[in-house]
Amino acid sequence: MHKIKVTAKGQVTLPKSMREKLDLQEGDYLDALLQNNTLLLKPVPRRSSEEVIQEYCKKHSENRADLTTVRNILAKVPYSLADRVSELRKEGKDV
Repeated sequence: MHKIKVTAKGQVTLPKSMREKLDLQEGDYLDALLQNNTLLLKPVPRRSSEEVIQEYCKKHSENRADLTTVRNILAKVPYSLADRVSELRKEGKDV
């Protein structure tokens, strides 16, 4: 456990080991939550979830399969995907 001093302006400095472990850099933000008289700090991601998903899709779209390949793969699935999606929706699962 580390002791962190609060300055007259209410500022704190996180120990270098913590900043490195969390990959915190100047300008990054932390979410603060007060829970039962305990202060919790959580790094805010630098990129939104949407940006991460878009990056992932762009990275993996280079190896796209053509329509014939996709149809061949789906033909091997042992059940109707439409029926399965319908079942999941009836169970209240988000599809």
